[in-house]
Amino acid sequence: MPRAPKIKQNPCDSCPAACCAYLNIVVDNPRTPGLVNDMLWYIYHQASEVYLDVDGDWSVVFHQGCIHLDKNNRCGIYGRRPTVCRQFSAEGCHGGDFTESVKEHFRTARDFIGWIRNNRPALFKRLKPDVRRLAK
Repeated sequence: MPRAPKIKQNPCDSCPAACCAYLNIVVDNPRTPGLVNDMLWYIYHQASEVYLDVDGDWSVVFHQGCIHLDKNNRCGIYGRRPTVCRQFSAEGCHGGDFTESVKEHFRTARDFIGWIRNNRPALFKRLKPDVRRLAK
């Protein structure tokens, strides 16, 4: 008797759709006053924060869920989800907990500019006075 074809199970069935609850984008290292201002722009937005990971990469995290999450926090379009979602590997999923890879985490402009003052003093001196005041 022939076997029934295996039905591919949704690998996210045991996960609370953590990867779809936020958006994490790698951004340029803030080595210039202009890039520092970019980081401030990210931080000033609600539900966003910036972090530096242990590999030296900078990221901005937007805590905004996908519009297709249903009331149970599951993908409401899983069978017809876009290519970008299909390419996302569940194998590397960390369930939304990326704290192990975070070296520095910035939720406020004061924390970020304070870090610039303490870790990149030459860059801090190049910032406009109104930006430097944020570190106080």
